[in-house]
Amino acid sequence: MKILVTGYKGFIGSFLYNHLKYECGYNEWVDGLDMPDDIGNFKGPSKNHYDIVIHLAAFAALRDSIENPEKFWKNNVEKSRPIFDYCRENNVRLLYASSAGVYSWWQNPYAVTKKANESMAPPNSVGMRFFNVWAEKESRKDMLYRMLQEDNAKYLTLHKRDWIHVKDVVKAITLLMKSKYTGTIDIGTGKEVGVIELASAMGKHDLPIRKMTPNEPDTLCADTTELEKLGWSSTINIMDYVKDHADPKLE
Repeated sequence: MKILVTGYKGFIGSFLYNHLKYECGYNEWVDGLDMPDDIGNFKGPSKNHYDIVIHLAAFAALRDSIENPEKFWKNNVEKSRPIFDYCRENNVRLLYASSAGVYSWWQNPYAVTKKANESMAPPNSVGMRFFNVWAEKESRKDMLYRMLQEDNAKYLTLHKRDWIHVKDVVKAITLLMKSKYTGTIDIGTGKEVGVIELASAMGKHDLPIRKMTPNEPDTLCADTTELEKLGWSSTINIMDYVKDHADPKLE
């Protein structure tokens, strides 16, 4: 199976790329592209086409998208179009990064780009609606979990979110690769945890609370029904992990 992973140096992409290359035995059959320039110039091979393209190259910082909407549209939509077109024209299976944000896509430019991706996706594709992906140490610097770890968070919100570990995401993608599933699918745990609850468990009790967040939904929680039909289940619970690794000085 010949596989292309775009964004293979990114957060989810690097975990997936290494998993496929070194744990699944696809060492000689996995190619990687990273953003932004080579993604926009993508043409694809004229013969010996990829069997599957996993498109993870995207800008994903919600608040940055509000300040720089054009940047997000150009990268997430315009630069994705050649990849989508290649897969459509050559019937190459495509798994692409969508977002839980599409459930209220009108609230911010990032979610708009993901809604656009779903609208322009070819038939043999899966829009992977990622919820709040995290990892113990490798989360992106703009993600709340890491900001709480590094004491960079400036405020908390009243949001409730579905926190899914990146290794569970990789497991979901691997199952989708081998399946015949098409359309969109939620990739989350199906359990919501409040931002304040998470912060408190991490010993962050004194941050101010921002009650008004018009560009973000109050609650996001995945429906894992379709993933579970593929044999998937989440294995790492963020609250269990945080409690197991709590600083005893904070208890």
